[in-house]
Amino acid sequence: MNSKGAALISVLLVVSLLTWVITYFIGKTTQQIELAKLQKERVMAEIQADSLVDKLLYIHYSKSFMSDDKYKEWNYRGASFQLDKSTKVTLQDTQGKLSLINLNENLFSHFLLNNGFEQNEVNRIKDCLADWQDKDNLSRMNGEEADYYQSQNLPPPRNKRIQSVSELSLICGFPSEKDKRQLILDNLLLYSMGSFNPLFASKQLIKGVQLPPDRKRLLEDLIDDGKQSLAQEYFGVADAAISAMNMQLSKEIELNVTIQNGDAIATRNIVFSQNIRYKPRPILQFWHWSE
Repeated sequence: MNSKGAALISVLLVVSLLTWVITYFIGKTTQQIELAKLQKERVMAEIQADSLVDKLLYIHYSKSFMSDDKYKEWNYRGASFQLDKSTKVTLQDTQGKLSLINLNENLFSHFLLNNGFEQNEVNRIKDCLADWQDKDNLSRMNGEEADYYQSQNLPPPRNKRIQSVSELSLICGFPSEKDKRQLILDNLLLYSMGSFNPLFASKQLIKGVQLPPDRKRLLEDLIDDGKQSLAQEYFGVADAAISAMNMQLSKEIELNVTIQNGDAIATRNIVFSQNIRYKPRPILQFWHWSE
C-alpha cells in the first residue's frame, strides 16, 4: 500500500508540475499575442495619423470643408471636432492666441482680469516674466531675480527670451491653481508672426478684448454656433470697431490630431505654414510645436 501511495503522490506531483509549466507557457504565449496585437494597432494608428495630416492639409487649402456637411464643425478657433468615433481634430489659427514673445501686455492683463485673476496676481506674473527675460539683476516691484530662485532651489532666470510656453511654470508668480495655469497655457503660444484676431480666439480671450459689449457677444455667439461661415453674416456690415476683423486666415495654422486604433493612440501636434521666404520657395513648411 505504501508503494502505491508513493507512486500516486509522484504522479500527482508530476501532473501538477506539467500543469504549471503548460499554464505558464500559455500565459506567456497570450502575452506575446497581445503584445503583437498592440504593436500592430500602434503602427496602424501612426500610419493613419500621418495620412490624416495630409488629408487635412488638402481640405484646408482646397476649402472643401465649406461644401461638405461631413466637416460642418470645421473651425480655426481651437474647438475640437470629430471626423469619426476614433478621430479628433483641432485647428487653431495662430492669430487667435497671444504671442508670448512680444507679448501684448495690455490684452494679456485684461484677459487675466476678466477670467478670475486679481490685480496683484496679474502684476506679479507680468513682472516675474519681465525679470525672467531681462539681462539685469534688478528686481521689479512685483518680480524676482536670481537670489529668489536660488533660495527656492529653482533654476535661475534665463536672462533672455523665453524658449517655450511650458517654461512659464518655472517663473515666480505663475499660478499654482490647476485651472488658472491651464487657462494661460491654452491661450498662449511662443511666437506668432501675425497680429491678434479675436475672430479665432477662445471665449476667455474675447473677454479681454477692448470691443463694445455687443460685438463681444457676437463673437461669443459665433463660437456657440460652431460655424465659421456665420462670420460673414455677423460682420458683413461696415463698423469701425469691427473693421479689423475678417475671415482672412493667417499663414500659420496649428494642427492637433488624435487617432485611436483599438487600444493604441497616436497624436500629431504640428504647425504648417506658407509664410516662407526661401528661393525657390517650397509650397509648404511644417514643424513640430510640442513642448
